[in-house]
Amino acid sequence: MRLPTKVLATAVAVAAMAAAGCGSSNNTSGSAGSSTGSTSTGGGAAKKLKIAILLPGSASDQGYNADGKRTAEALKTQLGADVTFTEAVPIPNQTDVYRQYASQGNDLVIGWGTQFTEGAVAAAKEFPKVKFLVVNATAKNGTNLASMDTKIEQWQFFAGYVAAKLAKNGVVGFVGGQCFPATAANMYGTKAGAEYANPHVKFIGQFTGDFEDPTKAKTTASAIIDQGATALTGNVNNGWAGIYQAAKEKGNIPVVTEWADNHAQAPQVIASSVLKSQSKFIVGIAKTVQDGTFKGVMTMFPLPADWGPAISNTALLPDAIYNKAIALQAKVASGAIKVKRNETCPK
Repeated sequence: MRLPTKVLATAVAVAAMAAAGCGSSNNTSGSAGSSTGSTSTGGGAAKKLKIAILLPGSASDQGYNADGKRTAEALKTQLGADVTFTEAVPIPNQTDVYRQYASQGNDLVIGWGTQFTEGAVAAAKEFPKVKFLVVNATAKNGTNLASMDTKIEQWQFFAGYVAAKLAKNGVVGFVGGQCFPATAANMYGTKAGAEYANPHVKFIGQFTGDFEDPTKAKTTASAIIDQGATALTGNVNNGWAGIYQAAKEKGNIPVVTEWADNHAQAPQVIASSVLKSQSKFIVGIAKTVQDGTFKGVMTMFPLPADWGPAISNTALLPDAIYNKAIALQAKVASGAIKVKRNETCPK
């Protein structure tokens, strides 16, 4: 089930982040608040967790970073944890930010993206009593450093399927940010869905090198449309605004977005969104910190059978396409339709 997009109750500045080299006006921090009293498991009082999350961009992107914010809220409401998240953490400063959080008594520090691996590896060695988790990564040390990822190709299959069904000429475009194993799997999962919908589809996938820059995303999207694409999808964060702009300027090209139903951002072009969240999985890992069973391993989560709809429905999406995609979802979740994972970045 997709977690609600409940906004966090409080936003506070974390002055310590400035000392860690993360003090620009964009690097704000939010708190998920605190709970009075501990949660309990098995009839006994459980440890009250203190958790920090490093986000690569702004939580207002209604996408990847916003899912980090939703996860902070889920950790608070479901585990009673005190949770702080910091937005737009500069990647070169990540190790210092990890250290700052570890020294502040956090039980678990989460890096929201593969790009936060290096800092987690370093900090885990320096703070063996603190647990570290990197999202969409493969880092592990067997003790206090773990990572998780989803079989994102299974979710993205539906982005490709819908985009191919909407593409009037059978050409689908994909705009990515940075390419590493998880985002490569994202693109190839999308391509697999497009090919399932139309075996003759032409799939154009390109990476801009930046998740947050809408100008780069717009330039790339426009170029892909000029190459013939009549439907777009992708994997960027705040870069999505540029894709919407390109789609509108090029004649309202239909777009399939990700993470949440965000068609209100650009109702002229957003035809559907892949509904995905990592909150459910991360809450489960945080529980192992709480009960003392945390392991420094990498965990891969598949699309659950009870997930709920994997895509959203809008006025721009024909009912027949939506209904067919939902019918296919059960087959992907059960393994009847196997979506191959490809982590190879294009050269």
